[in-house]
Amino acid sequence: MFNQIYYKDMRIDTHHHHKKAGENLAFVFFMNLLFNIIVIVGGLATNSMAILADCIHDLSDTISIGIAWVLEKISQKESSDNYSYGYQRFSILGAVIISVFVIFMAFIILQEAIPRIFNPEGVDAEGMLVVALIGLVFKSVSVYKLHRGETFNEKAIFFHQLGDIFEWVAILVLSVVLMFWDGAPYLDPFVSIGIAVWLIFNLGRNLIKAVQVLLQKTPDHFDVDEFKEGILAIKGVNAIDDFHIWSLDGIDSVMSLKVDVDFDMDVGVIKKEIYDFSLRFHVVDITIEFD
Repeated sequence: MFNQIYYKDMRIDTHHHHKKAGENLAFVFFMNLLFNIIVIVGGLATNSMAILADCIHDLSDTISIGIAWVLEKISQKESSDNYSYGYQRFSILGAVIISVFVIFMAFIILQEAIPRIFNPEGVDAEGMLVVALIGLVFKSVSVYKLHRGETFNEKAIFFHQLGDIFEWVAILVLSVVLMFWDGAPYLDPFVSIGIAVWLIFNLGRNLIKAVQVLLQKTPDHFDVDEFKEGILAIKGVNAIDDFHIWSLDGIDSVMSLKVDVDFDMDVGVIKKEIYDFSLRFHVVDITIEFD
């Protein structure tokens, strides 16, 4: 009975994380879709490399968020015979796809921006200012919506949107400078390069962490030594003979444990104490074998 209540409560909590993530990503997706139209028109009208690069960037935003939203919805499905642990890892798959796609697009921005340093072109500074102000409003709302996200999917999109805010702040400053200094058109591609490098660095880190989850690395938040010490401190536990821990989605973990116990004790009580202790470590599924 305890096991049933424990798993039910943990699964409800997990479902809540991914349901909320899906709602957040849906909101951000439609915000970006609307903003795409504004950026395309603004880029063509101002002839700004920073804004034209952002046309590509924001298109990748929308595609990435759409993929993240779909995979986050899939991750909420209940377990099946084919996916006995459920579909939570689709959220991580979405984070990997998004990170790779955005990093690829950032390199395209670099390829477009670097030649413009040596052959700068004139831009419409006033138009850039208007587009930058609109961009800041749209992106700030998206960042606020995602800033408390717990899934890797939300974190990947959050960093992407945060990078967009830095980008539009830089474009805003750049537009003001260009309004008063005609001799600085080379600053436009420099801004694009700085933003692209920032995206590659932060999304690269997120990609590494997501891949580590897929490779079943021990979760970063899980202190193995502390956990083992806590289990060994339970009365009736003599030793831990085998131990494995991995994460489903960067939030919830799965564990298998082989424990040497004193069978003169009530093994049901020992098992309950192990479950109780594991709750502190956000373990949603435990397989325990007693020796």
